[in-house]
Parts: sequence; structure tokens; C-alpha cells
Amino acid sequence: MTSNISVAGVARKGDAFLVMRRIPGGHVGGLWEFPGGKSEPGETPQEALRREWLEETDLDIIVGNEIVRGGFQNNDKSFTLVAFEVEVLKTESVPALVEHDDWMWADMSQLEKLPFVESDLIVLKELLQNSL
Repeated sequence: MTSNISVAGVARKGDAFLVMRRIPGGHVGGLWEFPGGKSEPGETPQEALRREWLEETDLDIIVGNEIVRGGFQNNDKSFTLVAFEVEVLKTESVPALVEHDDWMWADMSQLEKLPFVESDLIVLKELLQNSL
């Protein structure tokens, strides 16, 4: 069984992190996440992350250091989630809502209370443990 790559970007502004809520419907609808998605064949995780951010948020980013990676299941497929620090090039920009219906800059106390997609709990746990 091969592992597919899923990517997430963690943007920080002060003590807050950019999170977005998935559009209702499907098994992740209404749940919060760090923006990202699945890599396509031939893409590095960093390339996939930049493409996904442009497609889903219309925000251009610089991909930084890897934060954490971990495995998760989605239906019958195994995935490896790779999360990176990202820098939003224009921090005053408002994300486009393509796959999402809401967004916010959330501090740690807010993050702990949000219902996250299961895969991003890997990222949330790392942030809570290490307060990047």
C-alpha cells in the first residue's frame, strides 16, 4: 500500500495562526483546517503546498521549514501529512473562499476549541506541544 502526500501550511501573525473552515458537505465539511491539500504526481510537497494555497486562498506564500509529518487514513487510503511554516507575502490580503466558508487568525486558546479535520490534529498537537 503506497502512501499519498497531503500538505498543510501554517501561517502565523503574532500569536495567531490562519485557519479556514471547509464548506459544508462531505466528511470534512464544517471542520477547520490549516490550508493545504494533496500533492500531484511529480510535485514536491513544497510545490504542492504553494499551488494549493493559490488555488484555495488566492494567497501567495513562501514555504518555510517543515513542522511535522504524520500518517492518517482517509477512506481506504493511507496518507502522509507534511506541514510547513508558511509566510503570506501580503499579510493584509484577505483569503479567497473557494473550498472554505470562513477563516480567522486564531490564537492557541481558540485553536484548542475548534473542530479540526482529523488529519490536521497532527499539526495542532505539534503546535500545542511546541508553541512555535
